[in-house]
Amino acid sequence: MADLEFRLFKVPSSVGDWLAAFDGDELIFLGSYAGGKKLVEDELADLFHKFYNFKVGKFTTVKWNNGNFWTKNHKMKLMGTEFQMKVWLQLLKIPEGTTMTYSDLAKKMKKPSATRAVASAVAKNPICYWIPCHRVVGKGTSKMKYHYGPKLKKDILMLEEAMD
Repeated sequence: MADLEFRLFKVPSSVGDWLAAFDGDELIFLGSYAGGKKLVEDELADLFHKFYNFKVGKFTTVKWNNGNFWTKNHKMKLMGTEFQMKVWLQLLKIPEGTTMTYSDLAKKMKKPSATRAVASAVAKNPICYWIPCHRVVGKGTSKMKYHYGPKLKKDILMLEEAMD
């Protein structure tokens, strides 16, 4: 078995800093510091524990300096249940600058009664932004609910000019 090599980067953006983790040359995690350092680092530690079967103590990131992270084509390695991966792949089909509701996403997947399961899978997306979970909105007061906070979701959508 080959040794695992993970690379962890702090990536700046116009909407704040992000934590990016690579397994070799594959992006396995992208989370925002907007929800707090502890939240995003705990999520990465959970991913390592769940999919690589080891616990992470403290770790250090380095600043991304490999060109523009946001315009680069990153290979992604998705890890999750079969259903979660189907949801995440469906998210990739939502055009930039548009949004859809969780129920519309469930219908698009031909699972109209699975709105809650779809919402749960969207919330567990390990590669935020690149897998555009921010393009899925709730109805009414939960419209802008987002794991890393409604302000970040609004800021990203404004960048994409997807706001009403």
